[in-house]
Amino acid sequence: MKLSYGKLNKYVFAAVLATGLAGCSDTDKAEQAAVEEAVAKFDLLSLVPADTPYVAASSREMPLGLSEKVLQASGFGINDGSLRKELADMDADASDTEQSFTKLLDALLAELEGKMSAKGLESLGVPINGRSLIYGLGILPVVWAEILDAEKVEALLSRVEERSGMKAETATHGEVNYRRFLMDDLVGILAVYDKHLIMAVLPVKSEVEMLPLVFGETKPTTSLAGGQFKEFTAKRKFLGYGDGYVDLVRFAEMALGESQGINADVLNALGISSSDLSPACRSFVKTTIQSVPLISFGFTDVTDSGYAIKAMVETSPGVAGWLQKMASPVPGVGVANEGLLSFGAGFNLPQIRDGVKAMLRNFAETGKGCELVDEEGLAQAMQGIDMMLNPMLAGIKGFNVTINDIEMDVQTMSPKSLDAQLLLAAADPKGMFSMLGMFNPQLAQLDIPADGTPVKVPLETMSPMAPPTYAAIKGEALALKLGEAAPKGIDDVLSAPMAKVPPIFAMNYNAGKLFDVVGPPMKSMMESMQGEEAEDLKSAYDSMESAASIYGNIDFRMLGTDKGMEFDTVIDLK
Repeated sequence: MKLSYGKLNKYVFAAVLATGLAGCSDTDKAEQAAVEEAVAKFDLLSLVPADTPYVAASSREMPLGLSEKVLQASGFGINDGSLRKELADMDADASDTEQSFTKLLDALLAELEGKMSAKGLESLGVPINGRSLIYGLGILPVVWAEILDAEKVEALLSRVEERSGMKAETATHGEVNYRRFLMDDLVGILAVYDKHLIMAVLPVKSEVEMLPLVFGETKPTTSLAGGQFKEFTAKRKFLGYGDGYVDLVRFAEMALGESQGINADVLNALGISSSDLSPACRSFVKTTIQSVPLISFGFTDVTDSGYAIKAMVETSPGVAGWLQKMASPVPGVGVANEGLLSFGAGFNLPQIRDGVKAMLRNFAETGKGCELVDEEGLAQAMQGIDMMLNPMLAGIKGFNVTINDIEMDVQTMSPKSLDAQLLLAAADPKGMFSMLGMFNPQLAQLDIPADGTPVKVPLETMSPMAPPTYAAIKGEALALKLGEAAPKGIDDVLSAPMAKVPPIFAMNYNAGKLFDVVGPPMKSMMESMQGEEAEDLKSAYDSMESAASIYGNIDFRMLGTDKGMEFDTVIDLK
């Protein structure tokens, strides 16, 4: 068979592409296999009842480099003692309970001061990237966290007790010595055992009965170690570095007095009686919760230079279908850019209006006879939605604001120059601009062609400080470009790409670039101020400087998917 050079190139390209895809697939499979293995081997999951209302598990150790950066970022106010100073300045009229908690927190912060690093935590017997588990026995929390040195951790706890003046009672259960903190009808449990720090809150009445569960001496009949949690993480492609959920159905069962097992036992021990709602209300609550049964969260990407987290309000297919229709594609929204800061939204107002009204109608229908449902109020709400989302606004599809660059006056902190842009997506962009004529007659006289030609907007007549501004219209987009070089970049604004999956809301900013702009004038102002205002400004400056030294680009998106409402955060670290 004869092959031309062109055909050969195409076949080679196809082969390379297929190899690359196979490589990516193999990498993904290997990563997922590592997650499943880590979850399967995470023995602590055997402590968690399968019907727990909430859980967060770190079944894998976070990469050391990333852990150090995250700790550095989160520990700024702790490391330099500024958080303790803020605590000391709290209202002296606080209650005795609040003051006791403040003393305890201050004592802990004092121990951590200057030690928010791998070596610093190690000196206290705590790993920088240890695995951990948080779950609920009913509504009450239990925490297990890995430690490095039991003697060092015990010494740390003793120093915190002494400094705070809150000496705990001590007790023993089997081989476990633990501290007890009485809190009216509850008791706080704190123990160092089996290379773990264990914390829990229990009802005083059932402390003895529940301690075997807390310390792992007794295991629940069915637990998350049976494969349920492994399936949960695999289905959502979470990576095992801190994944979990809040089960709203379980909480509804407890609120209605219909829970069983340990969930019911905890409520009974706390003296919480079953709900006296009518059968109609019980049915309404159950039906409503089935539309939003679960909140899930977890890491979806982790490297030494950054991470991504996904949180999801998981919904029924019907609700998810509506959420997917809420967003409207808007040029630039949800697309990476090189600016200092950008934020925007894309929304289909008719779909939002019709969806909310359908939801309210459903509440009225399923809530008939329920004392919690105000049918008249729901009817008024539907009328209010029609008024708010009237036909005049229905054509608006979204907006995108981007600040590309800004120069601040070091003395006054006011902008000396600005390079920014606003894009408005609408079915009738000319009509949208004409509405501005209500505020200024000169704007009403402007005729902006629909071919993308920029027209100068005389904003300086409204505000002498306003930068040069140009407007242009193309298709369903109206762009306003601000700055000395405004006309040159306005076509790029109008023709900006759209996200493959349009977000409902998106925000992107660069912490380092923002500090480069805001930092110098803040520092200049500090030098001219005195007293408490100067200290507050310095604290803000130091915090921004610390963030700028660690964080790169931060991207956040909210979007509707076939699973529900999704919140994605991607953070790059320096």
